[in-house]
Amino acid sequence: MAGQNFPDNILYEMDNLEVLRGMNSATVDLIATDPPFNTRRNRAGTAGFYVDNWKWGDTGLLPDQWKWNEVHPLWLDQIKDDNRALFEVIEATGHAHGDDIAAFLCFLSVRLLECRRVLKPAGSIYLHCDHAANAYIRMAMDAIFGAGNFRNEIVWHYNKWTNTAGYFQRNHDTIFLYGKGGKPTFNKQYGAPTRRQLELRQAGYNRGSKGGRQILRVYDRAKAAEQIRLAEREGRTVFYIDEPLQGSPVPDVWQISALNGQAAERTGSPDQKPLELYERMVLASSNPGDLVLDPFAGCATTILAAHQNRRRWVGIDRRKDGRFHIVCRMMGLKAADARKLQERPDLSDWLDEQMARYAAHFSIAPPVRTDDGDSAPALGPVYIPRRRPASMYRQEMMDILTAKWGIRCWGCGFEPPDDEYLELDHILPDSEGGSNELENRATLCRPCNKRKSNTMTLTALRRLNRRSKRWYGNPPIDQRINLRLAREWALDYLANRGQA
Repeated sequence: MAGQNFPDNILYEMDNLEVLRGMNSATVDLIATDPPFNTRRNRAGTAGFYVDNWKWGDTGLLPDQWKWNEVHPLWLDQIKDDNRALFEVIEATGHAHGDDIAAFLCFLSVRLLECRRVLKPAGSIYLHCDHAANAYIRMAMDAIFGAGNFRNEIVWHYNKWTNTAGYFQRNHDTIFLYGKGGKPTFNKQYGAPTRRQLELRQAGYNRGSKGGRQILRVYDRAKAAEQIRLAEREGRTVFYIDEPLQGSPVPDVWQISALNGQAAERTGSPDQKPLELYERMVLASSNPGDLVLDPFAGCATTILAAHQNRRRWVGIDRRKDGRFHIVCRMMGLKAADARKLQERPDLSDWLDEQMARYAAHFSIAPPVRTDDGDSAPALGPVYIPRRRPASMYRQEMMDILTAKWGIRCWGCGFEPPDDEYLELDHILPDSEGGSNELENRATLCRPCNKRKSNTMTLTALRRLNRRSKRWYGNPPIDQRINLRLAREWALDYLANRGQA
């Protein structure tokens, strides 16, 4: 394995998809992030592009904008081939909630695919979301990380009262916790001690019983010296409690106050989350020295939580002044003081000095991968010039194959009345190294496609159909001839469209 190909403690001020695609696989211990959605920020995005126009001091903010008609079809095609479950989640989201929510899910999913890749086997991811899309995000994460790697649905409960009519006041966000497949790091977290626990620690001891025995619990040997001597005369069992004072283990409902306008850590961003919230994630699912990633660094809360608890970090943010924001958070500056600093004529030099002070780095260029793994598809503009068969959409490949060979299932010879009964599949499955290009494509009826799954070659499917007498008698299409003719047909097809 090539290992980490980027420095520790670095902020990338650019689209996170470019950075994630440039990071080597299995290099990150923990991802804790709060992606943008429905937070009154001036943003727009698709599966391939993301623009954040928020800047320090913004007040007149516009709704988030996600548009389905800008989602790149090549990305959807590859998802349909490589992760059918995720494709169907996105498709169902469009039917259930509308195309723009489906576009947001595309935007998020292409990045989550990379997040899973860069996680170490024992790594974890916390994804923060609100009520508007959490149901669809949960299904997408099941498809990407695997339902068996789901760990918790954490409810962040806060008191935030507004005037509502017709429904109960919303007072929580959802945080999904997933692993990658190995045994994830988990350090049990404890709540604050109760008043009774504090009283016992102050007294230094507690007399009681356990399993029918009379016992003495000792918290402070100096304060309980007399009680210890008495317990020994009475035959009591003495327990010395040396662990630090702590409350009960934290459950999956976290009661942490939201930040109000006067909070000391408030920086001015409308979607800032409390440091205590992200410290809990960092402490629970990483150890000192581990690498923590926040691909939507935003208010730098995850970065600050990692920095203050001796973790290495990587932050990615598209906003115009991400580095300035991180420096101000590390320095503990209030929003008003930060705005004054922005007026410095030597601001860039000052930022360089502060980043060096915190042993931090800054880049506007993504890392370059040094391992050999694949990434999620690279996305260009919506309409791009396509100059080779590998760049075709699925429907174009389906049209070429049916025009050349007719509306026929290559697996059983069945000729349905319409091509709507056919599905595009692989001759050699991608699990065996088959490509998504035209020469490795075949049209199958739906029963054959289901039977073939993602592990069987077309030849093996034909043998199975013949043994089980599911062959319709039509002569099979010669795959060797198809390889040559499909290429010729594709080149003629593109040439006639002026794209060859």
